Amino acid sequence: MKISEDTLKNISLLSKLEIEKSMKEKISKELESILLMVDQMNEVDTENVKPMSHPLSKAQNLREDLVSEDIERDEYIKNAPQSDDGYYLSPKVIDQK
Repeated sequence: MKISEDTLKNISLLSKLEIEKSMKEKISKELESILLMVDQMNEVDTENVKPMSHPLSKAQNLREDLVSEDIERDEYIKNAPQSDDGYYLSPKVIDQK
């Protein structure tokens, strides 16, 4: 499938990414290659293949949850860059406008 300049412009607008003129041809070829690969995968007969929730059929061995009173909070909090009254402090990551 050929990627037209209009299609590339639309992809750029939808993804909110600016594509430099010098990169347009390269990106178009890479997108065409991806679409070709998807077309090839669509040609594979999967009629008798059961859907899988995971590629491995083995069960994951989980450890047993055990109740323990061995929490050494004071020792752990010593490693924190900033703390206050037993709480970890972190930099503000959301700004209000």
